[in-house]
Amino acid sequence: MDDVRQDPRGTPATERLNYTAYRLSRALNRAAENSALARGITQPQLLILQVLGEGVPLSNAQVARRTFVSSQAAHVISEELLAAGYIEKVEHPTNRRVRLVMLSEMGWAELEACTAELREREDRLSAELGEGLGDSLPEILERAAAVLAGGYFGDKNAEAEAVARRRRPERPGGRRTS
Repeated sequence: MDDVRQDPRGTPATERLNYTAYRLSRALNRAAENSALARGITQPQLLILQVLGEGVPLSNAQVARRTFVSSQAAHVISEELLAAGYIEKVEHPTNRRVRLVMLSEMGWAELEACTAELREREDRLSAELGEGLGDSLPEILERAAAVLAGGYFGDKNAEAEAVARRRRPERPGGRRTS
């Protein structure tokens, strides 16, 4: 590859925050996946356990939105968790047509074990970054997500605005751009 020349317009991808954040996300997800797999669950299953670990029963649609997957994928993963005994279905307090899921006692125990491993890794990262930045890293990332229109969980109006901004513009001739 010594004979390959770089275009002078090129810049390192690592100079872009979105690329570096993606790398961090991949590293965090890989660590979480390793912890989950060591306990016999998948990373998508762990994500659902984490979201339900807030203690609020959720519908399948809410689980899907909160775990960044389609309703169909959330349903499949939830069914696996139900069959394994990690979650259970409960009635919606006001709408008989909506089924909610919540953690079972087994699910709470599994989440606690995975969370302990994840916290140990996060604490190691915070220590490596140093006291000032390490202690504030979750807050910094949460604020960054909110500023960049990614912090709208639970806010239906903000979510609708974000979805509207993601629509592709019309091309001349009525076709959307790709």
